[in-house]
Amino acid sequence: MPVINRDSQIGAKAVKYSNLRAFEKHLESASPSHFSELYLILIKDAFERKSAADRLIKSLLEGSRNPELALRVFDGERLSVEDVCEELNSFSFFAEKRIVAIHGIDKLPKTALAKLEESFSQLNRSICLVLSGASMAANTRFYKKAEQAGVLLEIAEEKPWEKEKSAVEWVLTKVNALGKKIHPAIAQALIKQVGTDYALLHQEIEKINCYIGERNEIALQDINAVSVHVNSENAWQLGEAIFQRDVQAGLRISKALLSEGQSFLTLLRQVRTQLQTDFQVCAVLSQGGGAEQVTQLFPYMKGFILERHMRMAQSYGLERFKKGLQKVDEIELLAKSSGADPELLAEMLIVKLM
Repeated sequence: MPVINRDSQIGAKAVKYSNLRAFEKHLESASPSHFSELYLILIKDAFERKSAADRLIKSLLEGSRNPELALRVFDGERLSVEDVCEELNSFSFFAEKRIVAIHGIDKLPKTALAKLEESFSQLNRSICLVLSGASMAANTRFYKKAEQAGVLLEIAEEKPWEKEKSAVEWVLTKVNALGKKIHPAIAQALIKQVGTDYALLHQEIEKINCYIGERNEIALQDINAVSVHVNSENAWQLGEAIFQRDVQAGLRISKALLSEGQSFLTLLRQVRTQLQTDFQVCAVLSQGGGAEQVTQLFPYMKGFILERHMRMAQSYGLERFKKGLQKVDEIELLAKSSGADPELLAEMLIVKLM
């Protein structure tokens, strides 16, 4: 039976988790013989989603005599649901427990989801069905049936002002798992430089870990020496131009940064970080808070720097911040999928944000 804890929302048979740590505790408690026959993982961030699915599959395969024969993985964009159903109804003499995983479940058409849903009540004890996707509406029949039949991990997308705090905690956890230490202020400095993209943060942590060798603590100079870097002065000027809606200055600065060798994605993530930070400042001010509350959230904001952030946040406004963050996501998707010229993408970014 699924393990129930305080972070769960209980249905007739369902267990629902809203954070990764609670889900990991479930896996620890359920191992080795009390796993559910069905798991549904819904996480917007692709890196987090893959990490959660990998963690689950690793736990399910632990102790398996033939792990390579026990796992079958399907891609939701290219699978045949008939092949999946055939796999669910077959048996293996080489593996006592088999895992059928479908990644990108949110990409399946409704007809395929309906057919797959029929199998939920017929899963046998020798099969574990693992489903993962970015999101799914809670009012759909598939979601409700999956929730009733098994274990659901659904992590809601964080608001922009929550992401930096969560990213700091994530960095601390990952560095600690490597047997190293990092002060929270140094972790925040890494995020200020890299952004809150977990895939990129993971890559930078791995690079820094190799760089420091046997030393057991990451220092600020290690981040500056190894991590991807955006010219902070010019990047700040770019953010200031955006908040002041100075199109000509924004175009000039972004072009200069690209000509200095900065990658467009790195520049984009820096802009996103600035938007997220001042969005939170704006949210505090719009709720009646003042300089003291802002400094509690961002201890480095004092004096002139604090005044500058508050002035620009108020000038740009909450609605522009919300729309601006959506535009940044749209441009990032375009940059990753189209191979468009970086200068053209930068121009599109500046125009859309202003």
